[in-house]
Amino acid sequence: MEAIHVPPTPARAFNKNRRISDLIRAQIEHLKHLEEKLTTDARQQIPQHPIVSEDDAAQYIAAMTRLLRTQAATGAAATSASPAAPKKAIPIRPAKGLDIAAVGKKAKTKSASPKSSRKEKKR
Repeated sequence: MEAIHVPPTPARAFNKNRRISDLIRAQIEHLKHLEEKLTTDARQQIPQHPIVSEDDAAQYIAAMTRLLRTQAATGAAATSASPAAPKKAIPIRPAKGLDIAAVGKKAKTKSASPKSSRKEKKR
């Protein structure tokens, strides 16, 4: 197998003072939603500063991730009012009658082509 050459990232690509992108802003919004459900003790562990730059976002995301991972590891609930997780996994059943494109099978259609409908009319 031939190796694929990937050029190094240019040094000018890193800018911790760059304004956050829409993708990072959406991630922050999701984390803020989770933060609202945390206890006051847990919220004190998270930096409360305006998130404008990528560096600000990185600090906030790191703190929230660390907090959520420690809670998951210890089994602590994020809130006292959070619903219990389902005990049994919900099975995912494949749809019936659908062909998968990766398999290479052609889907059968019941619609007639315009030419075949003309032939039927002439007879």
